[in-house]
Amino acid sequence: LRELFGLLVHAHYRTTPGDLHRLLDAPNLELHALLRRGHVVAATILAREGELSGPLADDVLHGRTRLRAHALADALAAHLGKPTAAGLRMIRSVRIATHPGLRRRGLARMLVEHVHCEHAPDLFGTLFGATPELLAFRRSLGYELVRLSASRGARTGEPSVMMLRPVSERARVLVTELRAELARDLPRQLELLHADGETLLDPVLVASLCADLPPPAPLDPARCRALADAYAHGPRTFESVALALQQYVESHRDRLAVLTPAERRTIEGRVLAGHGWRRVAADAGLPGVPAAMRGLRKAVRRLVDA
Repeated sequence: LRELFGLLVHAHYRTTPGDLHRLLDAPNLELHALLRRGHVVAATILAREGELSGPLADDVLHGRTRLRAHALADALAAHLGKPTAAGLRMIRSVRIATHPGLRRRGLARMLVEHVHCEHAPDLFGTLFGATPELLAFRRSLGYELVRLSASRGARTGEPSVMMLRPVSERARVLVTELRAELARDLPRQLELLHADGETLLDPVLVASLCADLPPPAPLDPARCRALADAYAHGPRTFESVALALQQYVESHRDRLAVLTPAERRTIEGRVLAGHGWRRVAADAGLPGVPAAMRGLRKAVRRLVDA
């Protein structure tokens, strides 16, 4: 246990004593390790997730509840608008670590391939701070990029991503749909990340994020309206609907008159101009970024309901 946790601390700066508590007690976690002469040289923590009931997934979709210990299912339902996907059986890679003296020898690959052989879910998935190397590693093992998050690592500044490896036919259909939506939305999402960040994303990372994307999914007026409504009245993040919301507002500029001056400046700054949150807050006379985020959802709700 000491060797295992030492590996996790060395490999992941966010590892805390709370992770030890969850590792020992959480009912849906399991551990796989590679041993050499009785010592732990690589390890991975997995979470069994999904298989949610329809009513629970619908509650997540509409923001009436949030899921703990089901990060993939929660993101698929709440942030990507796929409640039926939460019913799939999922195995999530929570952590993976290799002894620093034995890296680049294929141990991590051996460990992940072992996990694939040991389990038969609908899909495997993982969430992590994106680097070109990690993206390439997961792609080589059959994982596909389906989501870019607006959040960045506190220390590294890397954007968080979700990658999935479909197994069942239902999961393959889901991943195909998510990939087409990502191809449509990713350029606008990258623009917003640039506007929000203190520094631009590494061009090599941007190229890796954009690699091998399929043709983009269509975005007609009815879909724009549905996504605008999902953001206004649910838990969808702004970045996940940014392109649809931009097109919706552009086609309903006449309705902006129903908004207060601060609400209008918030929508014009973030949705139309794509300014960073700090500038949006300052231009709208709001006390900070959280107030601007709350104000934007309120303004879009008023616009959609007008």
